[in-house]
Amino acid sequence: NIVSVARRSSSGIMAARKVLVLGAAGQLGRRVSEKFLESNWHTIGADLTLPKGAGKGLSFCQMLPSDSPERAQQGQLLVEFLKGQLPNLAHLDAVVNLAGGFAMGTAEDPAVLANTMAMVESSVYTSIVASYVSSQMLRTGGLLILPGAAAAWSPTAWSLPYGAAKVAVHHLVRSLAESDSLPSGTKTIGLAPQILDTEQNRQAMPDADVNTWASLDEVAEQIESWCADPSPGVQIYFIDKKSGWKATFEARKPL
Repeated sequence: NIVSVARRSSSGIMAARKVLVLGAAGQLGRRVSEKFLESNWHTIGADLTLPKGAGKGLSFCQMLPSDSPERAQQGQLLVEFLKGQLPNLAHLDAVVNLAGGFAMGTAEDPAVLANTMAMVESSVYTSIVASYVSSQMLRTGGLLILPGAAAAWSPTAWSLPYGAAKVAVHHLVRSLAESDSLPSGTKTIGLAPQILDTEQNRQAMPDADVNTWASLDEVAEQIESWCADPSPGVQIYFIDKKSGWKATFEARKPL
């Protein structure tokens, strides 16, 4: 069964805007969750593990591991959890999926199949879960955000698992725009970062110019802004940064 941890502030969540963040234990997911909490959102995180240093006010749902016999019911179980968290049959204002990961693998790599399975689990599976939850729990005119990548616009012979999974997420953004299964007026957008300034990326690329990487603070601020005012149309947002400048979010049509 899903294990839950709930922490609520005394300020009252009844009138607060409500968001679900999948991948809340990841580096970007943690920072985005913190930003929502700072902006007085009722923030519900979901991931395989509890976020490190999870702050007061965060409600958390532990998702099922890939070997769980109930894994195929993850969407339904998460919806039931949300119904218990949201009073008076309230709906979410936004669903933000920041689950993901990175895996290399060329066609001749013996690990390419295992890495592909991992990328599908982290990016595609979670995006389908987010889509299902949105169909059940998102308010009219709400926002769904999915984790694409800038690499999806180009061949990725150096990493078939990563490129294929991210192209699939872009396809979901485009497909959901033409679907009548989401609440009326739902906006669906995708994130397509070049490189984010994370501890992992700094360790992997110690000689890179990190001034050209979008910071987690910049991305978190933009995500919260979109969720507060879900006006963007169906777009993939290409996230880039030039040294000495702020990160930019360029709207592009999905593949």
